[in-house]
Amino acid sequence: MDKLSVSIDSAKQASALRYQAIGLLARREQSRSELQRKLHLRMLEKDWDVDLEHLLDELHRQGLQSDLRFSEVLIRSKANAGYGPSRLYQWGVQYGLDRELVHTQMQEQQFDWFANALKQKRKHCGLSLAINLKERAKQARYLYQRGFAQEHIYYAIEALPDDRP
Repeated sequence: MDKLSVSIDSAKQASALRYQAIGLLARREQSRSELQRKLHLRMLEKDWDVDLEHLLDELHRQGLQSDLRFSEVLIRSKANAGYGPSRLYQWGVQYGLDRELVHTQMQEQQFDWFANALKQKRKHCGLSLAINLKERAKQARYLYQRGFAQEHIYYAIEALPDDRP
């Protein structure tokens, strides 16, 4: 193969990979790390040699991929689904987001973690107070697994049925 055909093949591969990246981003927001992993796997499957970092930088410059936008969506959707701050940090790590970016998003979106914990406790356990230690431990364990801090858990477990979330 001469240099010209290698260059053409490389350009076709880069174009095809860019098309696949845009397809992934059209379905849902992706973090840079997540998109990089998926595209790298596709490159390995097809034995392509593309400058992936350059492609990702280009997608970011064009506003097609944004970790900021991805973090906004992730934090809002998971918090609204009843998860607490520590689980949100775990998801941030899983998707390769900077911890500070996740923290900033949680601050900007101003969630009331006490109300979220109470709402989740009531959704899962009902309105009544836990009457014994075993039931309290069960409720606390559930809220802890959902990522709520100790003070949020105590608030939710101690809240009376007529307390507002």
